[in-house]
Amino acid sequence: MTAAAAACCLLAGCGSGAAASSGSPGTAASSGSPGTAASSVTATASGSGTGSAAVCADVSAVRRSVSQLGQAAVSKDGAGELKARLSQVTSDLDRLATDASGRWAPQVDALKSALGKAQAAVSGLAGGSGSLPGVVTAIAGVATAAVALLSAAAASCPG
Repeated sequence: MTAAAAACCLLAGCGSGAAASSGSPGTAASSGSPGTAASSVTATASGSGTGSAAVCADVSAVRRSVSQLGQAAVSKDGAGELKARLSQVTSDLDRLATDASGRWAPQVDALKSALGKAQAAVSGLAGGSGSLPGVVTAIAGVATAAVALLSAAAASCPG
């Protein structure tokens, strides 16, 4: 399903050149309408202030792993890949939460919640009790929560 990929491609607009061009989100982006959120994240990326090098590296890692999640195929056969990519986002987010010491806590918590829902949806799909639309919706929730976190972090870590 390209809807999940389009949702996660919202993040392509908030990455640095290297992170934003690391995949091939053009196909997915053309199948959805993520422009508004991507534009708002890009606009906030020019904020002032700086974060620590470790925190900014963590922000970049979250941005990259969520973008890579958006490139995964949403299908029952692709459940293993989705689980692996969700695990990577979770790992990167956990590192950011630790290094940021409570900074952006509401956004981090919202992304953790969205990741939990997405992991449950993918597990349900793999086990036969879930649905593709449910996975797409859950991954779109991850993208939305990630955009909120990256927008909040953009002033300190402009990407």
